[in-house]
Order: sequence, then structure tokens, then C-alpha cells
Amino acid sequence: MSGKKHVFKMVPGKKLLNATKWKILQDQVDNNKMPEDQVDSKGLTWNKLAKVGFIPLDDESDIALDLPIKFCGPKGSARLVSCVQEGEKDLAGEIYYCDNNQDLLTNCKVSIGKNLRHVELDYVNNPYSFAYINDQLMKLSLTKQAIETFSADIKSSRIFLDVQPVEYQYVTWEESNNDKYYFSDDQGNIIDSLDNKALQYIKLYSKEQTIKDIISSNILEDINTFTKVLVESLTDEQLKIFANTLSNEQLRALVDHLTNHQLQALAQELNPEKLKIVVPILNDAQLEALVRDLNPEQVKEILPHLKTDQFKALIKTLSDEQFTVLAKDLAEHHLTILSKELGGNQLKALVNNLQEDQLKDLVNKLDHKKLEAIAQDLTDPNRIQTIIKSLADNPGKLQAFARNLSNEQFKALLDNIDANELKDIIHKLPYEKVTAVIGDLSNQDQSKAIIDALKGKLEEQNEKLKEVYEKLEELLPPPVYSEVLESLRSSPRIFQDTNIEFIAVEEYAYHESEYL
Repeated sequence: MSGKKHVFKMVPGKKLLNATKWKILQDQVDNNKMPEDQVDSKGLTWNKLAKVGFIPLDDESDIALDLPIKFCGPKGSARLVSCVQEGEKDLAGEIYYCDNNQDLLTNCKVSIGKNLRHVELDYVNNPYSFAYINDQLMKLSLTKQAIETFSADIKSSRIFLDVQPVEYQYVTWEESNNDKYYFSDDQGNIIDSLDNKALQYIKLYSKEQTIKDIISSNILEDINTFTKVLVESLTDEQLKIFANTLSNEQLRALVDHLTNHQLQALAQELNPEKLKIVVPILNDAQLEALVRDLNPEQVKEILPHLKTDQFKALIKTLSDEQFTVLAKDLAEHHLTILSKELGGNQLKALVNNLQEDQLKDLVNKLDHKKLEAIAQDLTDPNRIQTIIKSLADNPGKLQAFARNLSNEQFKALLDNIDANELKDIIHKLPYEKVTAVIGDLSNQDQSKAIIDALKGKLEEQNEKLKEVYEKLEELLPPPVYSEVLESLRSSPRIFQDTNIEFIAVEEYAYHESEYL
């Protein structure tokens, strides 16, 4: 009865060094002889040797596979047997003395000094293993080949590593009382082959550690092959392990070689510390690709890591939904940038979505033209009121904003503003706007409060004017005083920022006195 199947994609895994000193055999020549100096003629070398790495195609299991490289050969009448076995960092070659019983090697010993010591070799009858050489999956075995010597009468042979390319891409682990491993397609359908025998040496390990080993062995040596073969094969859960396993150096090396889809998938899994490394080195195109399908909360996560130019580029690519959510978490320096960069609908959307403190900060950074633009589409009376209050100490900007409010907006403002706040601000608002809507206010008490506030400011103004007139009368000759008095009384600036007007009058009186 078949058990549960787990399918794994094979990729180049952990790099190994050759300590066997055996050369790679590539070509067979006439009479099975090969000149010794031609054995590496096509470029296959031990420098590009890697174990087989296994990436599970599903996220259900925390198990990954490990296929050790260990095999022996060639079998012959002699008792000497050559074997290859991987260590921590390299492949080791060793010669053993074994009995050959009907082509089955048993009772193996190794020479230590002058003595022979018995060893247990579970792989002594395994004639081949699999590994990657030059990023190609190869079947490895040992062979004895005749080589040319200086004399035709002298025969000599040598052990070589025989390398044969194979086309397998997937391995399936089938759970059962006796676990089965075999080459398969991506659906777990077995490929019937004698090569499956070599897979029975597979061991089960932690998936996370296996992925880490593959990464550390490949990423800096051959980025293009690594990303093509490995990253595209990872599921979301594996990518999460992968992303946060990389060193900062590996991340920087990887970014430029990822497709937009890979970059996006990678960024969604990075922790804040890794995002801090990746985001600042993205170009505008990569940044746009990165945020295109991110949800607003994910966009917020990359915001703190953006450089100024990146932030300027980012805001032009955001969707309305992304922009709306992002607006609520903008820092002051972001608002400074936006006050200069944004216009049109994005600026209006920003004004409609900022928190109160952010809104106060932003409007004081906007120029007159932008204040006029945002006034026309504001429908929230609370936001209008917040802007009016925040601009109270900036008369020029206040006038630019308030004059561009419609009468309906202005009426809503006056209807809802607190009576105590009204006293401090009413005289700073455009006089023509106030008079245009005061008769239409919903609350007559509010109308009365506005009129009382204006009267109070007028009385205050009259008192100050009286003091100014008296000072002018003391300082100026009668003809000059009469002329100045007539000019002040006809001033259109009455009610328009009274304090500034008084300052102007006092300055005028002061300078006139200098000429007497």
C-alpha cells in the first residue's frame, strides 16, 4: 500500500572540495586509452562540485532530504577497492581491501600504518552517487582507465571519476514502513530507473537547516543560477525561511538579480532588519514593482527605510487605497516632502486622511496656491475648522485658504465653531465672506455671537485708533494730521487683521515725526 508522497525539486546544494586527487574522466578514446593531459579537456572540474539539494514543493512537512555522496568501485578480481565519501567540507578518497564474493564486496579493511583494521562500509556495494558539477546534475562513479606511458611495452591504468549527465529534476519520498525514494515528475509519479537504488541512502533532516546550507553554498558564487534554479522553486513558507536566513552581504548581492515577482515575494517575508538593508538599494523601477501589489500595511513597513528620492518616487506609484492608509503614519519630514511634491487629487486625498496634528503641520507648509486648491473640495467642516485654527497666526495663508471656501463651506464653518474660539478668530477671516453668510446661519445665537465678537473687536479697534490719533495729533502739524486722519478713515483694511493695521499706523506716525 502506498504511503503519503512528498515531492522535492533538486537544486545545487552545499559546495564541496575535492580531496581525492582523482581527475574527472570525460572522453573515451580508441582502445579505451586517454592521454593523461587531456582528462579535463572540456572544462568540467572539481571546483564546481556541489551536493544535491532538495527543496520540498509543499509546506506541510518540516522534513528535508539529504543525499550523501558515497560510492565505491570499480569492482574487479583484485581485492583493492576505491571509495569516495563526503566529509564536512570535502570529498575524501580511500582505498580498502575487501573480499569479493560473487560480485558482492564484504569484510572490508583499511590500512593503518602496517596494520589492517576492519571497517563497516554500508555503501561499499553502491557503485555511484549523484552530485552537481557546473550546475548540471551528474551521475558519479569510479572507473579504471588505461593511460599512455613513455613506452608502449609498459601498461598502466589509473582511477578516474566518471561523470555522466542525467535529466532528473524531482525526487519523491513515499512514507511507508520502509520509506521509498525515487526519481519522479513534479506530481510524484515514479520514473522507473535502476538509478533509484542510489537514492536509498537518503537521510531526513530539518528543512530549515537544509535551505540554509543551500543558500550559504550558492548565493555568492553564482547569483544568476542560484536565483533561477532555487528562488523560483520555493514556496511562500520556504521563501520566508530563505529571506531571513541571508546575511546582509548576500541580500545586497541578490537584489539586482531578482525578477519583479521574486523581489515582491522576498520583501513580503523580510523582517524589519532585513528590509532596512534591501529597500535603500532599490531603484525606482524595482520600488514600483515592489509596492504594486503590496497591501497598505506592507507598504507602511517599508516606509521608514526609504531615502528621500525613493519616497518621492514611491508616492507617485501608490494606489488610492495604499496612499490613504499610508497617510496616517507619515512623519514630519515626509509631510515636508509631500507639501512640495504633491498636487491635484493626491494632495486633496492627503488632506482628507491625515490625523489632526499631521493636518496642522501640513497646511502650514503649503504655499498659497495649494491652500487655495485644497479649499475647493473640502467637505468635512471639522477639517476646515482645524485648518482655519492652525493658520490663525499666518494671516496670508489664512486668507488664501478662507477666500476660496464656498459660501456653503464658510457657513458650515461658522455654524460649528465654538463661541469662545470665535472671538479670537472671526476678525481674521475675510470680511466679505463673513457678511455674505452671517444672515443664513442655522443658529441665531451663533449669528449673535459673531456680531458681538465683531463689535467687540470694533470697540477694541476704536480704542486703539483713538490712542493712535491722539499720538499723531501730538506729533504732527495740523495740516499733516488732517491728511493722515482722512487717509486712515478711508482705509479698506478695516476688520482685516486689525493688529497689523495698528502697527502700520504707529510706524507711520513714528516715521512722520522724524521729518518734523
